[in-house]
Amino acid sequence: MHRDIVIEKYGPASTLKLRDLAPTPPGDDEVAIDVAYSGINFADIQMRLGFYPDAPKRPFVPGYEVSGTVAEVGKNVRDLKAGDTVIAGTYFGGYASRVSVPARQVFKLPRTLDLQTGAALPVAYFTAHLALHEMARVRKGDRVLIEAATGGVGVIAMQMAKHAGADVTGLTTSAHKKSFIEERGATAHTVDEFEANPSLRGYDIILNSSGGPNINWQRARLGMTGRIVCFGMSSGVRDGKRNLFRMAAAALRTPRIRVLQLFDVNTGVYALNALHILRDPTWVEKLTRSLGAVEAMQIKPHVGKVFPAPDVAAAHGFLETKQATGKVLLQWT
Repeated sequence: MHRDIVIEKYGPASTLKLRDLAPTPPGDDEVAIDVAYSGINFADIQMRLGFYPDAPKRPFVPGYEVSGTVAEVGKNVRDLKAGDTVIAGTYFGGYASRVSVPARQVFKLPRTLDLQTGAALPVAYFTAHLALHEMARVRKGDRVLIEAATGGVGVIAMQMAKHAGADVTGLTTSAHKKSFIEERGATAHTVDEFEANPSLRGYDIILNSSGGPNINWQRARLGMTGRIVCFGMSSGVRDGKRNLFRMAAAALRTPRIRVLQLFDVNTGVYALNALHILRDPTWVEKLTRSLGAVEAMQIKPHVGKVFPAPDVAAAHGFLETKQATGKVLLQWT
């Protein structure tokens, strides 16, 4: 018997339900994984609140990433076998003690990681890679500003940008987290400090995860030919409460940017929905191959806290109230 965690109705973390289910064999092109850890992402909180348009119809199991051991492979799978330690992107369904996913979404655990840090890698790595390398095209000497630098994506993005030779600045909403950013070789500011100091400008790349009106003042800090990559809307959620007005306000306050306006400032704006990209088999294979660079870049996710899977409500509460640094995980074994 296996277990998963399901969203049956929208609401606070207490609405998440743990249930038992019988295991099913993998399909011909699939890999069945006995899950050790499931990663929690801010998108999981948004979908639990009903603010994630790409989520399946209820009831559904959230979760985008897992680590564990291969239990069984389909008859067409050649590169993996039972007993291999792996990490996988699940694209929903990751909050489960066993998952079956297409083999192209599964890759062997990098030698520099264990199962715990491995579970914190896929979503953060893919998002940071897409933002920095595919969209912003980071280069040596670039000045890079990373919002929410102490989160799962932010930690990986700082390491990735530093490896590219960029000068990195990280933002946090909590003053006590500045030392966490500085320990990783980046300059640290609170959002309030940074916003109040207009001399901090001329950035080549800004990674924005909050959306809403923050995009406007951050765009103003770009230098000539600078690029801002927007990949979230966290400003629409506070303390894990379902607040339609707050989310609607964040959406309405997100700027509508006209091309003619960009001619005046010579900057670029990108919007990244990693889930849409990861639905494309060609991109999945491309991004999976890029994971071979993890060891060379010495990238290591930071796991902030691990919760037993039955304590999923506490785990969501910990993340949505901004207590976490790095990644929050669920442990199944």
